[in-house]
Amino acid sequence: MDIDKDSYTKLIILILQFLDEENYKESLHLLEQESKIFFNVNYFGETIVNGEWEKAEEYLSSFTKLNDNRYSMKLFFEIRKQKYYEASFRNDQAEGVNVLWPDLKVFLDFQDENYEELTDLIDLKNFRNNEHLSQNANKESARAISWGDLKSLVEKNPTLQDKLIFPRLNQSGLLSIITLICPNPGKKTSIKEELIYLILQFLDEEKLKGTCHKLEQESKIFFNMNYFGEFVISGEWDKAVKYLSAFTMPDDNQHSAKIFFTLEKQKYLANLGRNDQVQAIKILPNDLQDNFLYKYMDAASLRANLCDVLKESVKSNPILQDKLKFPAMDKSRLLTILKMIMDWWIPHCANSTTDLYKSNISLVNIPKVPYLCCEPKIVVKSHCQEASALPVPNGLVFHDSSCCNDVSLQADMKSPEKYGSRDNTYLADANSGVYGKSTEKLAEINEPTECQTLVLPDTSLTGGVTRLMYSCSGDFILALTQNATHKLWRWYSDDQHLSSKASANVEPQLYQPSSGLIMTNEIGTQPENALSCFSLKDPYLFSASGGKISIFNLETFERLSTFGSPPPSTTYFTFLMQNIFAIGLDDSILIRCFDSKKTIAHLKGHQKRITCLAFSQNLNVLVSSGADAQLCVWSTNGWEKLASKFLQSKGEMLECPVVNHIEFHQDQIHLLAVHERNIHIYEAPTLNHSMQWVPQESDLPITYATYSCDGQSIFVSFKNGCIKVLVATTLYLRCRINVTAYIPPGLSSEIYPIVIAAHPFQPNHIALGLTDGRVHVLEPLESEGEWGISPQPKDGDGLSTASCSAVLE
Repeated sequence: MDIDKDSYTKLIILILQFLDEENYKESLHLLEQESKIFFNVNYFGETIVNGEWEKAEEYLSSFTKLNDNRYSMKLFFEIRKQKYYEASFRNDQAEGVNVLWPDLKVFLDFQDENYEELTDLIDLKNFRNNEHLSQNANKESARAISWGDLKSLVEKNPTLQDKLIFPRLNQSGLLSIITLICPNPGKKTSIKEELIYLILQFLDEEKLKGTCHKLEQESKIFFNMNYFGEFVISGEWDKAVKYLSAFTMPDDNQHSAKIFFTLEKQKYLANLGRNDQVQAIKILPNDLQDNFLYKYMDAASLRANLCDVLKESVKSNPILQDKLKFPAMDKSRLLTILKMIMDWWIPHCANSTTDLYKSNISLVNIPKVPYLCCEPKIVVKSHCQEASALPVPNGLVFHDSSCCNDVSLQADMKSPEKYGSRDNTYLADANSGVYGKSTEKLAEINEPTECQTLVLPDTSLTGGVTRLMYSCSGDFILALTQNATHKLWRWYSDDQHLSSKASANVEPQLYQPSSGLIMTNEIGTQPENALSCFSLKDPYLFSASGGKISIFNLETFERLSTFGSPPPSTTYFTFLMQNIFAIGLDDSILIRCFDSKKTIAHLKGHQKRITCLAFSQNLNVLVSSGADAQLCVWSTNGWEKLASKFLQSKGEMLECPVVNHIEFHQDQIHLLAVHERNIHIYEAPTLNHSMQWVPQESDLPITYATYSCDGQSIFVSFKNGCIKVLVATTLYLRCRINVTAYIPPGLSSEIYPIVIAAHPFQPNHIALGLTDGRVHVLEPLESEGEWGISPQPKDGDGLSTASCSAVLE
């Protein structure tokens, strides 16, 4: 595939960032050398300070040659001279001579200052009489001085000057792009693994062989049998052992032990000069050793047959079996799916000025693909129709942009009467958001025996649970109730002093410190209108219930401090980067530095109280939602408002417009917005509307919704007590958990979830904070492993319609 230099350079830079973030250091530096796009001054400096002279010269040689200019010549001369100094100081005269000839004699051909210094070295009888050598008694300080000189030469070198600055990128740029254009690549491999496959294909096609094979070893996801076989056939036993060692070791299993033994034996025989036909034949299976033809083969032919034998051993090795198949994909797959998006992505990926955000960029035109590595299809641009194109029955999902547009399907969508009301025992019912009938049954959970449930122990029920959160490690859960009291449950292992991970199979303990203290917030003057909020910054809890913000120690429950006297009341807050704190108020947002206690910015744009705040680390933007039905996007670069939109329906404000909760997907781009009548997905920073889910009228209102920790599911709670589990990328309904599954019959019908907390690393584990003050933990049965099924669209199932009953304008 033809690619312009600019797109190629941007892609290489994103791959370099990915390799650095994943700690694939050898692959990183090999790609720097093979692509010649970025000269890593820090890495080059490390080789100098560590005295790795050959590695330093090899790295430098990838970017410039000795005779390119006088700066390059001086760089090579100084590296070889320092190498000579160290050899000489060790009284290793032989090595010193080896450095002089041929490493230094090449400079005799150039009549410059290097020539004069070199002749002085040659004439010197006693190495230690050299002025510079006397300064090399401490090699660490000598190398540091040498690096200072070399760095200056690098910075002045015209061949290197345009390769020294790496663009400032937000974290995980390439992963963010891949997640954006292919939100649901499948479950066989992670999106990170599929990205590595794409990178490997790109490196191979671009002939960046060293990086390609080094990444195979560092990532450990693909064992290149052909590459391994080349070493065997050529008799490069050390290289074969090194490659194999990246994936398995001799003591892993008998298969690995056999392969290593064969390679080491061949190496031993080669070193003895006895790697003849007789010895080679003995390595072959017994049934082949007596074959007459083998006795008359040359060494190369025998190694080729030995290679076949080793390949079979590799295939039978359980550690390597799942690493032998490379996905079948279209040529230049990574370039194909990134070339169309590169110009859009770079302004969002880089820490650019706010002017870039003001440019006319529309997420509607982002190309989306239905797959990454498998099932080749045509890549198409997403499409947006007019919002008024279709009437909207309840319970349908609408996508403003689709992965793949089907013309015939869109034609069918213009006649929605074709898709009448369906019985809710089918997946494609009014709740599911699927057009067309499905043969799959909806997973519906009605009884406690159909899932794992646990009611957390509690000695006093003091009002409904308004906020609920797991610790980052998943070993405790924290609740804040309507009467401003906190409760903390810890899971312990058999050893009561060791924490364990949250589970519905193990009952946690309601934690109470020896001091007997209770964490209780100050209550404001109007408690009935107060919003509760808290945030963890280990080991401290920041919390408010209409009054001042309190800071508690989670071990002792001691209140350490309070700040922020109302009015105005604090309605929501969250930590952004480092010690920057965003505080939502009645009609504005304060950005404060926690350390200095100074206000950095005061953001105004909402007409009513702030209901929620969400921060995207990738985009460096803060999104706020308000009781005025407005979403606002704020850039952390100057805290300027980038976008704002109101929730409307056909130009009119909704009757209940409050957006109760917003939350970023793990891709840090898609934003979940929860309204009591529907669920919306937007794309930051432009707030383009992506999808909407409208549940059945009988289930409304929605009380809360949140993403699972892996971003694959959305858990939605309702006032009737049921929980619905949606597929995050399509908003298909995968499971309905009825209230009878976790609340015993006979209890008040007014008991329902106010809030849901998703476990930090168990994607099917959730906790519910109920109106009666109890906390329930829910998990699917171990035999099931997940909630319901993951419905996939079939031929005739619709995904691409842009109509929606409530849109942001």
